Amino acid sequence: MNLKENLGKNIQKYRKLNKLTQEKLAEAVDVDINSISSIERGRYFPTPDNLVKISHALNVPLSELFTFSSLATCEDYEKEIKNNINLIRTDVAKLSAVNAFIKNIL
Repeated sequence: MNLKENLGKNIQKYRKLNKLTQEKLAEAVDVDINSISSIERGRYFPTPDNLVKISHALNVPLSELFTFSSLATCEDYEKEIKNNINLIRTDVAKLSAVNAFIKNIL
């Protein structure tokens, strides 16, 4: 995967974790929905200004959008897991599902 594709996958991942539709993210960034779709599919690279807007809308540091799993360390995974759990910390059903999954793989 190239940089645009990896970035697009991360944007899509964090958008879904934040329970945002492409339409809502497009509104927050002030672009049309087709732009978000093209960015997530790795067809286009967002402008620097839009990258900043996207990171703010997704409540994730800009650097995190450029942290790709293939380069991640154990510490990176731990940090990402903690961030993801923080996003669902008030949803008992999702926390229960995560806990069950973790128990299953141990």
